[in-house]
Amino acid sequence: MTLRGDSSERIAQPHMPTTMKQLLSRHATRPHRGSATIVVLWSIAIAAIIVAATQLVTWRTATLGRATIGRVQARWAARAGVERVIATLAWNTENADPDDPMALFRDLEYDWAGNVDTGAWDIRHVEEGLELKGPLDLHSRLNINSATKLQLLELPDISLDTADAILDWIDEDDEVQGIGAEADFYEGRDMGYLPRNGRIRSIAELELVAGAWPEYVRGEDWNLNDRLDPNENDGDTAAPSDDRDGELDPGWAGYLTARSVDSPLGLSGYPRIDLRAASVDDLLDVLPVDERQAEALVEYGSSENATLGALLAVELGELVGAPSSSSGRSTGRSFSRNNSNEPEPVTPLSKEQLAAVFAECTLTDFSGPYLPPGKINLNTAGPEVLRIMFEGDSGVADSIMALRQSRAEGITSIVDLLDVRRVQPETLSGLSSQLDVTGWTFSVCSRGTSENGQEVEIHVVLDRSSLPVRILAYREE
Repeated sequence: MTLRGDSSERIAQPHMPTTMKQLLSRHATRPHRGSATIVVLWSIAIAAIIVAATQLVTWRTATLGRATIGRVQARWAARAGVERVIATLAWNTENADPDDPMALFRDLEYDWAGNVDTGAWDIRHVEEGLELKGPLDLHSRLNINSATKLQLLELPDISLDTADAILDWIDEDDEVQGIGAEADFYEGRDMGYLPRNGRIRSIAELELVAGAWPEYVRGEDWNLNDRLDPNENDGDTAAPSDDRDGELDPGWAGYLTARSVDSPLGLSGYPRIDLRAASVDDLLDVLPVDERQAEALVEYGSSENATLGALLAVELGELVGAPSSSSGRSTGRSFSRNNSNEPEPVTPLSKEQLAAVFAECTLTDFSGPYLPPGKINLNTAGPEVLRIMFEGDSGVADSIMALRQSRAEGITSIVDLLDVRRVQPETLSGLSSQLDVTGWTFSVCSRGTSENGQEVEIHVVLDRSSLPVRILAYREE
């Protein structure tokens, strides 16, 4: 043993076995190792959550990106279809064939479908229950701004007061027609608007008229795209209510339009000759008429209240107070020149000459801010529209359908209707301002589909009454 007082010597420590030291050392480090394991496990779990969340966000972003790219591709595919139709309309307007009005529609039918590098387009429309390829000729429908009361009353489910209210909406005065509705009616019911007292600009505007409920105007075609959509053929599953029969009931919109316009261009594609200001030489350069006939046309065109329709029922000579050199179509009388004081006789216009006059001449004023309402195209109007046009005469409608179907070129002039036994010259004369054999305004519903199945629908209204072709309305869905 060492002495306590000897500072140079250390106090002897009791001897501890080696195994005991190791045991104490293990117990001292075990809590630190457990904490580290927990931290590592939590770190792995958090990292896994972060990675999974990142993957989910990335996947969703990629999906949205693919969908967005698909919609862009589908949109431009649909627009390609619209541009194809515009090009066809422009070419046929510049290179018109007056002897074959149906040439334009054959070309448009060819354009109904096509492909681009990243998608395809599809253009269809429904006409009186039939799905047809290509754009819709709006002249196959009656322009509501030129419709008569008797024609409006031929629409399904329309009442007399609604027909009068439509005419009151369009006319420029505040006088109530029949049992219609003018400004006081709308003010008294606090509707927030008054009649336009001018032309209706869209079929949707028709729903503002008293009595013209949306279910009458739109039928099953709730978005007015002239196509049968899935929600328009599913019964009561989704609006609108429909009968799920695989056919589109378009309501009044299937027979009416507000977009069609008349054109200052003739069937040849050149500007029409205004008989109110034309010279004899102007007519001789374009029409297959002799000089005396040209003089009579100029004289008649300058008279008050002159209409081209009168030429269908009355001889040209009679219209200008001159004798006819042969038997008259309307009177059966013949004239001869008895003295020098009588006007020089006028040879009656043949059907070929009459057709040329209607194709290339006009008495319509095109100088206003808006073009006149469009006429019915006898080559594209359905049997029901023709029946409405002729005030409910189904026989006339069937006869016109038979006439145009018997010719590849269709009806080339309204003068051709003089060959239809059921059509009287006087009737045709009265309706001539509403009849034509071609279309100037078209509705295009182009549905584009991308490579990944995305769809975009573009609906436009095109006007070829002047060049370049104009877009009157545009919407995307």
